[in-house]
Amino acid sequence: MCIRDRDGSWKTKIIRPYDIHAFAPAKYGGKPHPLIHLISKIRSIFLEMGFEEIEGDFVESCFWNMDMLFIPQDHPARDMQDTLYTKYPSKIKIKEKNLIDKIARVHENGGDTGSTGWGYKFSKEESERALLRTHTTVNTIRYLYNHPEPPCKVFSIGRVFRKENIDATHLPEFYQIEGIIHERDANFRMLIGVLKEFYNRMGFEKIRFRPAYFPYTEPSMEVEVFWNNEWMELGGSGIFRPEVTEPVGVKNPVLAWGLGLERLAMLKFGLDDIRDLYISDLGWLRKKPLI
Repeated sequence: MCIRDRDGSWKTKIIRPYDIHAFAPAKYGGKPHPLIHLISKIRSIFLEMGFEEIEGDFVESCFWNMDMLFIPQDHPARDMQDTLYTKYPSKIKIKEKNLIDKIARVHENGGDTGSTGWGYKFSKEESERALLRTHTTVNTIRYLYNHPEPPCKVFSIGRVFRKENIDATHLPEFYQIEGIIHERDANFRMLIGVLKEFYNRMGFEKIRFRPAYFPYTEPSMEVEVFWNNEWMELGGSGIFRPEVTEPVGVKNPVLAWGLGLERLAMLKFGLDDIRDLYISDLGWLRKKPLI
């Protein structure tokens, strides 16, 4: 405030009326993309819940992406219809020779896990094929291999790639929210509680779980939230099977989940088409408030 303002001289001035309804051009400042902001919110929730974030590579071998997760080598998910294999590199050598021998035995006859395995001849050549990762579970199984002793709580938010036809609900490139809890007393009720807490913090009050099947978890369940008067499936979860954990030296239960980011974003942003998240509609981006 200047000296003239302090001496009260402003009281004798004539102030022009200000019309709050007068036209003024809209001003749009820079701000994060809504999807990036949502990722930041999800990251903050997991960090507040005591988790540590991990990352991984986009290009992986079939060994780490599928074999380690007890996905059989003749599983339909390995077909070219679902998996994007790379030409450069076309193969990735597996350095962990003892580990690949263990995994081969698990696939063929169950090894020392008490399982009967899949009953086929494991191919190490198939294990070396290079691909774009189809899920971020590859991050967590490698983390468990390097950190077999409990406890640990880790998560990742990363892009995955599948050969999907583009439509209102599918993209060939999308984000997955992955997480595990490795504790001596971990159980299925703990898994339900953690996922309920996460979705409650995301603003969903009605959450339910239903039985499901995944090759690498047992028991398994899918997570659904109630939104706009209907139930929407948002991801899968379960407890890693012994065929997954025992070859890497893990003796305790490991709770795991993989949740879709884009479908969650569609619910939060009120979108009917997943492609709207990536078409760079400037009108939508400018008017969309930060959540």
